[in-house]
Amino acid sequence: MSISVKRSIKGRRPQFFEDVETDRLQGMLMAMATEMAVLYERVDTLERVAARKGIVLADEVQGFEPDEAVQAEREAWRQKFLARLFYLYREELDDRLGHENDEQYRQFLKDVGR
Repeated sequence: MSISVKRSIKGRRPQFFEDVETDRLQGMLMAMATEMAVLYERVDTLERVAARKGIVLADEVQGFEPDEAVQAEREAWRQKFLARLFYLYREELDDRLGHENDEQYRQFLKDVGR
């Protein structure tokens, strides 16, 4: 049996800028900046670990061609990333509709991911 729990905070969100859209954009920008920082550290770590073992990854990475399984895994990650990135928009939609509208949101993510 699967139970779905809505992970959102109700109540008024703090507003830092005069325009609410600017606040949303800032939230998206911060989510992307966080992801980039984490990715940078992971890539840096991988390169350093490989270098210690005498492996230079730059050429390998440049010439890598993902197969269908890798592409599917990357698409799944991309959808999760977009869900985090557009979190505030989904919350706004939920507030307007009075409930979660998962199907509409999934379609939105598919459209954005193209």
